[in-house]
Amino acid sequence: MSIPDQTNVTENETIPVQPNTERKIPSTTTGDLAAELRVAVMKTSRRLRHESSSETLTAAQYSVLVALKTEQHTIGELAVHEQIAAPSMTRIVKALVEAGWVTRTANALDARQVMIGITAEGMLALMAARSQRTAWLARRIDMLGEEDRVILARAAALLQEMSAK
Repeated sequence: MSIPDQTNVTENETIPVQPNTERKIPSTTTGDLAAELRVAVMKTSRRLRHESSSETLTAAQYSVLVALKTEQHTIGELAVHEQIAAPSMTRIVKALVEAGWVTRTANALDARQVMIGITAEGMLALMAARSQRTAWLARRIDMLGEEDRVILARAAALLQEMSAK
C-alpha cells in the first residue's frame, strides 16, 4: 500500500514530506555511501549557514565568532583557522568591531600584537544565530517519524565519532 505524499507548512515555507517507504534506499558500498554522505553533509551545512545568515551577521563573521568563543586570537591566527588571507580577515574583524561584537586589545605578553576577543554582544549574536540554525533543523526533525528519528540519532552519533578520529 502506497502512502500519498504529504506537505507540511512551517513559517513561510512549504516542505514536501515523503514517507520512509517511498524513499530510494542508497547504496551501502563504501565509495557510494561516502559520496552520498559527503553531498548530504555539504548541502545540510550550506543550508544551516544560510538559515543563520542575515544582513547583520554573515557566515564568515559567524565562523569568526565561533573561533573566538573560548579564547582570544590574533588576526593571523583567525586567518589561518578560516583558511583566508590576513587582509580578508582584517576586513571581517573590522566589521565585527564596528558592530560591537569583538574587541581589539594589545597582547599582554607582546604589545606589538593585537588580540581579538568576543564581547557580550558578540556572544549574544552568536547564540541567536545558533538558535536560528537549531530551530530550522528542529522543524525538519519534527516532521520525521519515530523510525527516521532513531536512524538520524544513530547517524548523528556515528558522524560525531567519525569526525573525532
